[in-house]
Amino acid sequence: MKEAITAYKKAQELDPKVEIDAYFWDSLCWYGSLHRHAADVMFACEKAVQLAPDNGGIRDSRGLARAMTGKTQGAIEDFEAFIAQTDDKERKFQRQRWVKDLRAGKNPFTDAQLKKLLGND
Repeated sequence: MKEAITAYKKAQELDPKVEIDAYFWDSLCWYGSLHRHAADVMFACEKAVQLAPDNGGIRDSRGLARAMTGKTQGAIEDFEAFIAQTDDKERKFQRQRWVKDLRAGKNPFTDAQLKKLLGND
């Protein structure tokens, strides 16, 4: 994970005009968060949302990173944006449970949940 973060940063240092697609930033955000490096990849999450602010899937990834770094209200907002856009009933229900847990002060991102999410992608 650290090599991926370094590679993204190095690419931007070598060529500040290099265009990295929102989906690449999103992947770094999502997988970095799943591997418990949310704080390290938050810059990628923010960059992805900056490039595609209306994309619910990208907001979903940032929501995960925010939740894992204690930014509960922001996480809830991002998950709600995903919920409003998705047609995937299973993922919608899952995110609704996450929002409910976060509002109740519970952390829905146990080791088992993170492992399950890694297996689904």
